Amino acid sequence: MITRSREIEANSMLITVIIPHLQGHEILLNTLTDLSDERKRLLQRGIALEVLVVDNASSDGSVRDAEKAHPWIHVLRLTKNHGYAGGCNRGIEASNGDWVWLLNDDVRLVPGVVEAMLEVATSSPQIAAVQPKILSHHHRGMFDYAGGAGGLIDRFGYPFAYGRIGGDMELDGGQYDEPREIFWASGTACLWRRSTLKDIGLLDEDFFAHQEEIDLSWRAWLRGWKVASAPHGTVYHLGGSTLAYESWNKMYLNHRNSLFMILKNADRFDLPGLLLARLVFDHGIGVVEALRGHPGRFTAVLAAWRDFVRAWRRIQSKRRHIQELRKVHWRQLGHVVYPGSILFAYARGVRKVTQLVAKSATET
Repeated sequence: MITRSREIEANSMLITVIIPHLQGHEILLNTLTDLSDERKRLLQRGIALEVLVVDNASSDGSVRDAEKAHPWIHVLRLTKNHGYAGGCNRGIEASNGDWVWLLNDDVRLVPGVVEAMLEVATSSPQIAAVQPKILSHHHRGMFDYAGGAGGLIDRFGYPFAYGRIGGDMELDGGQYDEPREIFWASGTACLWRRSTLKDIGLLDEDFFAHQEEIDLSWRAWLRGWKVASAPHGTVYHLGGSTLAYESWNKMYLNHRNSLFMILKNADRFDLPGLLLARLVFDHGIGVVEALRGHPGRFTAVLAAWRDFVRAWRRIQSKRRHIQELRKVHWRQLGHVVYPGSILFAYARGVRKVTQLVAKSATET
């Protein structure tokens, strides 16, 4: 357990930044440099920021170098790679912050991002988590794939975001700069209320990596909490530093974990239809991608469904626990759940959430 340092008064608000790290020198050092500046600024306002780097058994010496460059950080060394979910969980368990900021090791911070998140997070005791605006480090001015200005989901469990539908990212023109309720907060940079995590549990380590933050957000909504965006705070995300966007393993994990998430959280009467629809949609995506010259997508879908079936009983036990504690039904979340298929919308030419809203209004 991390103990409060002398500079942190007992009555200070404490935020623990948890950074799971596997490899990479420069990305980690840059992130820590930005956090050092943010930490000094916040301390003047009575807000303490402690940083815990969770070393997922990295072997490149990057964590050792980070400690030398930033001796004020805390390091939790693990003997094996626990993935994003396991790394974050070990960090949460070892920390004592009032708020927990899960942060990727490949982001750059725009000064003031923590204050912007806190402003939204503390505006209501029902808010469980917030996400800042996430822009691309490589394509400045564009939203990043991993969360944009806040995550949404369609009725079939396919995620998308303000600023990103499919693989199409929007330019940031301030169109999503109003704080709003969102379905999920991106694991790239999401601030969580510790009391929420005590209530709903931590990240699901069966996911290992990808979509575990969506599952966590879904569970929060079902328990009566809310998730919101804080777009006046910004981070830039490098992206793909652990798994490339087109890697087979990333495609496999995204498909498999999405199925885990649906089985755990979907309403009882919706579940059979959802799984049947996903069986058709997932394999359809795999076939289309194979015909386009990407056969790996089809094999990733096959492997994901195979392992989903194998894990059925284990995931069902988690489902029973979640459903017993549920206070809110899926159909009460229409303001953060698109009632149609984002796949069909994309096929119709929808590339922006603003178009999606306009088309939905026209169709109704």
